[in-house]
Amino acid sequence: MKIVIFLGPTLPLDEARAILDARYLPPAAQGDLLSAVTTHHPDAIGLIDGVFGQDLSVWHKEILFALEAGVRVYGASSMGALRAAETAEFGMIGIGAIHDAYRSGELTGDDEVALAHGAAADGYRRASEPLVNVRATLARARAEDVVGDDELAAVLAAARSIYFVDRTFPGVLAAAQRDGLEAATAARLSLFVRERYVDQKAADARLLLATLRDLPADAPRPPRPAMEPSYLFRALYDRDRRVPQDGVDLPLSAIAEHAALHLPDFPDVAFHAANRALALAMADHLAVSITTEDAAAEARRLRGRRGLLDDAVFAAWLARNHLAEDAWDALMIEQARCRALHRSLLVARHVEGSTRLILDALRLEDRYAPVAAAAALHDRIVRARHPDFDERDASPETLEALADEHRLETSGAVDPDLDAWREDAGFLDRDDLRHALRKAKLARRAIDDAGRLLAGLFAGPPGEKLAEE
Repeated sequence: MKIVIFLGPTLPLDEARAILDARYLPPAAQGDLLSAVTTHHPDAIGLIDGVFGQDLSVWHKEILFALEAGVRVYGASSMGALRAAETAEFGMIGIGAIHDAYRSGELTGDDEVALAHGAAADGYRRASEPLVNVRATLARARAEDVVGDDELAAVLAAARSIYFVDRTFPGVLAAAQRDGLEAATAARLSLFVRERYVDQKAADARLLLATLRDLPADAPRPPRPAMEPSYLFRALYDRDRRVPQDGVDLPLSAIAEHAALHLPDFPDVAFHAANRALALAMADHLAVSITTEDAAAEARRLRGRRGLLDDAVFAAWLARNHLAEDAWDALMIEQARCRALHRSLLVARHVEGSTRLILDALRLEDRYAPVAAAAALHDRIVRARHPDFDERDASPETLEALADEHRLETSGAVDPDLDAWREDAGFLDRDDLRHALRKAKLARRAIDDAGRLLAGLFAGPPGEKLAEE
């Protein structure tokens, strides 16, 4: 079973590893749990520690996303206890006394589990005391008759009055003394804390790790909630989600920003991306519908053009492009909807076709002149060798055979779905496409013949070539 644990100051990493073999990640900030689902594809996630003030906290929508994906999500001790209590009805599983107290309403404040701590390089060394551990330690002191009810209440009130980053047991006892706690009681409690301190957060973390360790591989998964992706969640998924690349975890926005700064054709990339988004918005407005086969056809076309027909090659391509299979499927649905809109446009332009649209696109990309020159060259070659081509093209070659040969011998992107490609490319009908492919073949053969002739002229001994000249 693949398990991811978010752990920081609550429990030493070595101790956690001794309980459960898992992938351990630092305390979760917003986006980290989502990124863990899409990057590591775990069977279960254990959320123990998360950030509070120094960064945005892990979001409830991320937990729902994980649950919808079939990932078991457990929480305990700190941020995990909070989020488990808040999302229990959707399927997150809370572990331990702290979670139970939040779930029952006995605890309500985030500061109950918050503490200041050092960086990962310092082992997340604690610099303050979480209130839940103060409560648990005082409860043990009361149970062992170290303090009475009134004294316990006074110390607890002092602890609650101190901001969490400044809360330490010496500071709490000093504050309690200023409020009237007897010095002898404070001294007695100080000794008790040194000898009988209760780390409830660590105890709950150990319980969570043991629960996951003992979880059967075939344990039933919780029900999957249907998570409605708000525009804020889509921003988190599409922009802030982190992906692994060459040993570092990058937010997707960093990749787009690098493209904007370094790709020489980025203005064209951005323009076409916006046009695609507009086409999808118009498809929504016009309620354009497609079939499952339409999306499958898009997948076949793209995989064919990119050389991704082999499943292993395709899987590697998905990994390089940080695309999950469901994201690929969604992308193909979008492509199919765009194409359906394009075809509606072409049907409306059935007389003039797409000629001007294509030529304008070439002009805007400064590719028109070389394409026009190449077209003229092919026309001159064919007319020189086959002056009656336009009138008497009686070749028995089929459209399919000509298309296969063109794909094999050129870099032209003739799609296997000839009818769909013919419509997109602007050919009037199959005969029109066949005629164009036949003309391209004749030009190609003439150029090949000329190349062989030149090669033959320069293949003999130098003396022979000079004599011929």
